[in-house]
Amino acid sequence: MITPLAVDTSPLHSGGTVDDRMQLVFTAVFWASVALGTVVAGLLLYAIFRFRRRSDADDPKQIHGNTRLEITWTLIPLATFLSLFGLTAANMPFINDTPASAPMNVTVIGVQFSWTFDYGTAANGKQVESAGTLYVPDDTDVGLRVVSTDPPCNMHPQVNQGKTLADTISAEGCGVNHSFYVPSLAGQINAIPGQTNHLWLNARQGTYYGQCTELCGVGHPQMLIQVVALPMNKFESCVFGAPTINPRSAACSLGGS
Repeated sequence: MITPLAVDTSPLHSGGTVDDRMQLVFTAVFWASVALGTVVAGLLLYAIFRFRRRSDADDPKQIHGNTRLEITWTLIPLATFLSLFGLTAANMPFINDTPASAPMNVTVIGVQFSWTFDYGTAANGKQVESAGTLYVPDDTDVGLRVVSTDPPCNMHPQVNQGKTLADTISAEGCGVNHSFYVPSLAGQINAIPGQTNHLWLNARQGTYYGQCTELCGVGHPQMLIQVVALPMNKFESCVFGAPTINPRSAACSLGGS
């Protein structure tokens, strides 16, 4: 059972290659911001105290431009910005695009108020699914198709006589967005009724936690996520080697044999 108050969900404690790359970009942007912010704050404080007016009659020395200084304080931030932009642009395709060679794809299904993971069809022809916990082989690229089977909203509902618009929408059903987010592994992606979105991860062996981050109704706090990255032989036994996935079996546990 997931106890969200007792687990580490920090994106700074990476558990996979996608978050590794995200941290690379974040670290560069963060420290560049710290350095530039420190320099700007230092120069402001220096100017405030060094050139402060000491009396009402004191008129500070007037400076009418310094071309070299103005070029310098323009080029340094510009070079920093372009470098960070280039770093971000170079890494975003890796972060966003599921590798074409990914050996495994899982459909992530979000509904009010639960997550289901569809692994496809086993050798015996049975559809393999798990609820709440996503099992993946460790150090393996896994593509995620993120969907919601809540009914999409009707943009132009037919309001019958004697009915209000709210009554009509309520009777037809109208799903809401959910958001799949496991901070230690990858970014977040919405599960939107009537739409398929894509995410991917490559997790090191371990257990990782996340939750729906889109406020989706009274059961929103129940939409917790657990990702268990198993060695390939244990993953095969857990997901495809048993009639049903049993989270308490040794094959589905990192502590089992």
